[in-house]
Amino acid sequence: MSDHPSWRKPVFIDPKQTSQTSQFQEPPMEPHVFAPDSVTASDDSELVLTETPPPKKKRRLWSRIFGAAITAVLTGAIVSEVYRFISWGYDLNPILGGICTAVTGITIISGAVWLYGSFKGLRQLKEAERLQQEAITLQSQKTHGEAAPFLKKLDKLYDNTDLNRPFKDAIRQVDSAYNDSEIIRYISDYALREQDAAARKCVQRNSVQSGLMVALSPYATFDMYLVGWRNIKMLRELAEIYGIAPGAATQWQLLKRVLHNIAFAGLSEITIHAGSHLLGASITTTLSARAGQGVGASLFTARSGFQAIKLCRPLPLTKDAQKELNKISESIIADVARQSSESSQK
Repeated sequence: MSDHPSWRKPVFIDPKQTSQTSQFQEPPMEPHVFAPDSVTASDDSELVLTETPPPKKKRRLWSRIFGAAITAVLTGAIVSEVYRFISWGYDLNPILGGICTAVTGITIISGAVWLYGSFKGLRQLKEAERLQQEAITLQSQKTHGEAAPFLKKLDKLYDNTDLNRPFKDAIRQVDSAYNDSEIIRYISDYALREQDAAARKCVQRNSVQSGLMVALSPYATFDMYLVGWRNIKMLRELAEIYGIAPGAATQWQLLKRVLHNIAFAGLSEITIHAGSHLLGASITTTLSARAGQGVGASLFTARSGFQAIKLCRPLPLTKDAQKELNKISESIIADVARQSSESSQK
């Protein structure tokens, strides 16, 4: 039997049958006739689009009332105590009352100056962060002429500071053929050269001292206090190096952001510092437990300093500057290990 199917005779279809409607097709709907008077034209300009309003944010009314009440109570208590203090002085002796008044006035004036410096440092820190984001945007573009307003903002930020002259000198040397990305890179490399060198020395010095304090400390309880004290001192020095007004509020804000960046460091940053950490691990295996803790403390202080440098600079770090920071990490580990070993042998 053949594998091919049997031949079938073709079927002839009459063309007249193709125009007939199938019995399964639904009948067409009859058109609806509208009277001319019942149709009115509408103006598109009268159409109003209804938009869904955004959800209203719930105001924390009670929290604001509580904060205002606490502030009022504390202010009233302080004013009352100050008044009683001055009245007590005048009741005893007018001279003593005058001394109490002078001491109170000096305290109020010094506190106001301290608060002004703290808030000024906070404003400078926020402005540096905003300028850094703007500089990153300019670096990603190959445009011309958009860096001029940015340079004016930099000049305004560091007006009446030690950084004003280096910025002006670097801006004068900018070639008109540079695009915005090249201008940002040039200013970052040359205008902040002295500040970056001073900041690296500050980080290296404080990191080595912090590691040695922990390595030579006989009491493990004080290690955390020693590291915290050195870190706060280092953050204050770094802020002054980059022209940011020092103050308790500035130090607290900078410390909080540094710890946040360290805790949530990205994978790329962890990879960058992997070489330093491996070097530290290989060294600490040949040292005592206390020396190993000192190396770890110095690494933590160094990373805190590097993060503070990135936050205080109004311009992002270049790849070459990042490599120099990594080399400093390796030298810090080696210095702490060597000095702690020499101290333990003595």
